[in-house]
Amino acid sequence: MTNSSAAPQSAGSAVSLRFTGETGEYFRIWIVNICLSVVTLGIYSAWAKVRRKRYFYGNTLLNDAAFEYLADPKAILKGRIVVVAAFAVYSLAGHINPLAGPLLGLVLLGFLPWLIVRALRFNAVNSAHRNVRFGFRAGYGETARLLILPVILVPLTLGLLYPYYAYRKKRFFLEHSSFGATPFAFTASAGEYYLVYLKSALMFVLFLVGSAATVGLGALPLYIWFAAYRDGAIARLTWESTRLGGLRFGCAWRTGGLFKLYFLNSLGVIFSAGLLAPWAAVRAARYQLERISLGPREGIGAFLAAAQEERSAIGDEAGDLLGFDFGL
Repeated sequence: MTNSSAAPQSAGSAVSLRFTGETGEYFRIWIVNICLSVVTLGIYSAWAKVRRKRYFYGNTLLNDAAFEYLADPKAILKGRIVVVAAFAVYSLAGHINPLAGPLLGLVLLGFLPWLIVRALRFNAVNSAHRNVRFGFRAGYGETARLLILPVILVPLTLGLLYPYYAYRKKRFFLEHSSFGATPFAFTASAGEYYLVYLKSALMFVLFLVGSAATVGLGALPLYIWFAAYRDGAIARLTWESTRLGGLRFGCAWRTGGLFKLYFLNSLGVIFSAGLLAPWAAVRAARYQLERISLGPREGIGAFLAAAQEERSAIGDEAGDLLGFDFGL
């Protein structure tokens, strides 16, 4: 299903993604996932995650070919068990010995970069298009330096370092990701991110001034407008600075369109007590995905054909990874 207001399938020399999901189809998956997760005390949530991602991947098309999500839910469940067990030991140690808790916490913190890399790699190698898997490879020390330290430094600089942190995080993820044997490239600069966040900060100040004169739900449209401006600007900068071989991405997320999407989705979910969450998710996926493009159009077919021929052995390691699936 396409939306008449969506970006055209071919804008100039670029081809847009297409999303064919339907609210009714996803609602059935969503309600079953919730019920079974509750009945099984959360155990089924690993299968629920796979069903949800397979639905959205399978309904996202590039050049009329769908993406695939190939993860084994048992691997995700094992990964979650490991994380829960680690935190259970940490909690128990704190009750047994007051000094043991902080010491064990430092040990667990040392493993955090490893967990982040494993999570990113797991999600990448289990995502595919035309039987070519994505990949992610990064060193644990580099992960700690680029992702963990800024989290400590941002508060110390009263947030002034946050745009740089956001830039480094995007750059780190993209420059260590690949499609088959072809790595992604990221060309944006930290200065461009600072400019976007400066404009967003000015918008936020206007939001605060406006919200001071309103209360309750009256401030909701102002906040949503700010969020729409920020998200659209960051998405356009990020996608338009991303390359894959000789291909480049485009993004047509606009403040007005995002505002309408966010505002109606928020009202629908709030006033339906959450029952319209599947409708909101499908609307968001359609708007966001169909406004992402890849080009030049004439180079996509040749690139995908070459990627299929030179497929790397990334898929061989997928079965050996535990499903650490943090929201990164």
